[in-house]
This record gives sequence, C-alpha cells and structure tokens, in this order.
Amino acid sequence: MTTTLDINDLIPEEAELVRRMLQEIALYPQIREPVLRFLLAEDFPALVAMVRENSENIQLILERLGVIEQAVARIPVIEERLGSVEERLGSVEEHLGSVQEAVARIPVIEETLARTDRAVRVLQGQVGELRGTSYEDRCRRQIAAVLDGYLTLAVLADRERINALLVNARHAGQITRADLIDGYNADIIARALDDADETAMLAVVEVSVTFNRRDLEIAARRAELIGRIAGAPTAAYLATQHDWPEAMNVAASDLGVTIISYPLDGFEYC
Repeated sequence: MTTTLDINDLIPEEAELVRRMLQEIALYPQIREPVLRFLLAEDFPALVAMVRENSENIQLILERLGVIEQAVARIPVIEERLGSVEERLGSVEEHLGSVQEAVARIPVIEETLARTDRAVRVLQGQVGELRGTSYEDRCRRQIAAVLDGYLTLAVLADRERINALLVNARHAGQITRADLIDGYNADIIARALDDADETAMLAVVEVSVTFNRRDLEIAARRAELIGRIAGAPTAAYLATQHDWPEAMNVAASDLGVTIISYPLDGFEYC
C-alpha cells in the first residue's frame, strides 16, 4: 500500500526547513513562479519526501546562503575600504615617483663623490708635498745639526759648482740625461766647514718624512753620482723624523746608506 506524504508528515525541524526554503525562494523573482507552480501541482508530496531525504544538505545550503547574505551586506564597507586603499596606493605611487627621481640622480651623486674623492687625494698629496718640502727646508737650514756626529761642522756645498760639474760630465758623454736630472734633484749636498775646495768629503742627504727601500736606493745612487763627478769621497744619508722597521736597517746597510733620525720641534706630519 502506497502512502502519500503531505506537509503534516514533517517533523518540526523538517517543517522549519521548508519554511526557510520558501522564504529564500521568495527573494528571487526569477524562480518564484516556477516554484509556486511546482508547489500547487500534485507532485508536492515529492517535495516533502525530498526535504526528508536531504534535510542535512538543505540545512548546509541555507547556512551558506546566510554567509553569502552577510558577505553581501559587507560590500559597502569593503567598497569604502577599497577607496581608502586606492588613496593609499596613490600616495605610494607619488612617493615611488620621488624614489625614482632620487635613483635617477644616483649616477650624478656618484660622479660628484668621485670628483670629490679625487680632489681630496690631490689635496692630500699637495699637503704631504708641502710638509715634506718644509721638513727638507728646515733640515737644510739645520744641516750642521742633522749631520752632527757624521760630518764635522757641516755646511751646504756649492750647488752651482756641483751642477756645473754635472753639466760638463753630460756634455763629455760621461753621464746620461737621466743622471744629470738625478744629480740636480739631490735634496741636500753638504761638506765640512774646513774643506773649502770640497774635495775631502761630501755628504748627499735625501730627506723623507716617511720612506721605503726606494728612497734608500735613490740616496745611494745620487751619492755615488755626485762623488764620481766631483772626484771626492761621498757618503749617502737619509734623514727622517719617523721610526723605521729593522728591515730598513738591513737594506740601508746593504746599500751603504746611513739613516738619520732627525725630528724637528713643532713639526708634525699626519
């Protein structure tokens, strides 16, 4: 015997599902009419059976519909926040433009820094040269003190006479042009006060605030050159105001150069 289901056969929970389904259906005009025709048809019992068999799924669908409605209700708030985000994005784009301008200026800044660095290095070189020249001038003026203990009553030798000897040796083919220039560039040439004819002993003094082996080699080379063209025994010296490593003593001994420590009061080199 077949039993026809009707609305009275639903338990309260199932009836509530049907009620909520009808409320949801009423919100959508495009499906309202077909559903009403379905409800008025003889197949209404089939709807009751469907609700009973799928109550859990229907409950889940209705819950999701509720979530969707809540999301739809939040759309104005989301739109308002999107507007705020767009404003912030505009601000970010504006700042980004400033950053891009700054980045574009980096090559110019780097070139400016490079020029400044070159200028500083040139200036440092000039300052060092000036200080070295000042130290050399003071050693020249105080040559007796510089060579005290090495040459008795040292005085400056006659550079015009020695330069003339260099020129004559160059014309005679005895020295090269490089030798001529090297002899002219000797820092200080001294003699003993009682050696008026400058034949007994000469001292070639190279002055260097800070020095290395190359300065020692220059001192030895120039002393040998001056002694050869002057026809007089000549000693090589290197005057400095700084301490030096032990290795410099060994190099100086090998080259026949005497290192003289001669600090000057009130003179500092940085």
